[in-house]
Amino acid sequence: MKIWATIWKEFLLLVRDPGGMALIFAMPLALVIVMALIQDAPFRDYQEIKLEVLLVDQDKDSLSYKMKRALESTGNITVVKENDLERAKKLVQAGEFKASVVLHKGTTQALKKKTEQLIGKIVRNMGVETPFIDSIETSPVPLDLYFDPAIKVNYKQALGEGIEKIVAQVQSEWIIMELQSQLSSGENKHPKVKFNPGEMMVVNQQYASDKPKERLALNSVQHNVPAWTMFAMFFILFPLASNFIKEREEGSMLRLRLISGSQFPVIAGKFSFYFFVCMLQFVLMIAVGIFVMPLLGLNELVLGSNVFGILLTACSVAMAATGYGLLIAVFFKTPQQALSFGSISVVILSALGGVWVPVYVMPEILQTISKFSPLQWGLESFTDLFLRNATTLTILPNTFKLIGFSFVTLIASFLVHKSRIIS
Repeated sequence: MKIWATIWKEFLLLVRDPGGMALIFAMPLALVIVMALIQDAPFRDYQEIKLEVLLVDQDKDSLSYKMKRALESTGNITVVKENDLERAKKLVQAGEFKASVVLHKGTTQALKKKTEQLIGKIVRNMGVETPFIDSIETSPVPLDLYFDPAIKVNYKQALGEGIEKIVAQVQSEWIIMELQSQLSSGENKHPKVKFNPGEMMVVNQQYASDKPKERLALNSVQHNVPAWTMFAMFFILFPLASNFIKEREEGSMLRLRLISGSQFPVIAGKFSFYFFVCMLQFVLMIAVGIFVMPLLGLNELVLGSNVFGILLTACSVAMAATGYGLLIAVFFKTPQQALSFGSISVVILSALGGVWVPVYVMPEILQTISKFSPLQWGLESFTDLFLRNATTLTILPNTFKLIGFSFVTLIASFLVHKSRIIS
């Protein structure tokens, strides 16, 4: 009976506090929408590299033609021709273009000459007579890349590797053609075999998912909705601590102490009510991810198929958040102390847990520390469920951690509260 009375009392206190209602429901909904919109571009930036590249073509031969065609075929690179090398350097340095590819005059012929020398040595070592007699070793053929000083390292690496791959493919074609030419020694008895390195092996890139037709990828919505939902759950400590300390200051807690019996129902009632509030927050935030985000031009939240696992994770996060809020409420003696420490600690736990930015982009030392944040346990479980379609067994370790954290904080809250009554 005491538990239900406490739940009803907490309900009345909450509905009579418009500021508390806004803090619990309206603010988190606005926050998740704003953060998803803000972080949408950076997430796309990481996943979809879009570059404008200057091509300074002083060669005007087959290599430059193949280079331009290969770069444009990627779909992520826009090639802009520029004849003046010095002007191209200035444009890249000023950040108007991310990079510039420079093909010097005679690059194609020089590369073909290197290919002839290589094949000539191979053919001669095989004992085959060839008209190839030039044995003068030439220096490596230069191909210059100029990068914007402010370019991201991953962009620079991707473009550099792409250019090297294109050159390697062109060289492979020329090596096969030159090998056939020198082995035939000018005779045309057999037609030459055409060679395309891309036909030798096809690399298929796809997400490892049970539903390959769906684009299950980490984006701003998939990250921010579960992340800021948990952040909002942990901020339940504001109304919880505020009401608890107010009761203590106004004497309500003293009157409860005078009633015979255990004080556990008081703690249990508060825990039960705010656990329900956290679950309501979760439902509202998930609804925003599914129905509101697409209206704003963002991706729709994909939940996966393990509904039981999602509910289990949500319940465990709600338990952890409520237990932490109770511990803050009973431990501190003034609202200022409780709310100051509580807000700062939740921000730190959320930052370490990957709410602000994904854990994988953090320094290694912070990635290690993040393993001790309850928000990281919950976020990792939601990511597994939403994107990897994980089984319940997969998320159980993190779920047990959250439930264990909840029980520890709940027991600590009861012990602290009991010690205050005795004293």
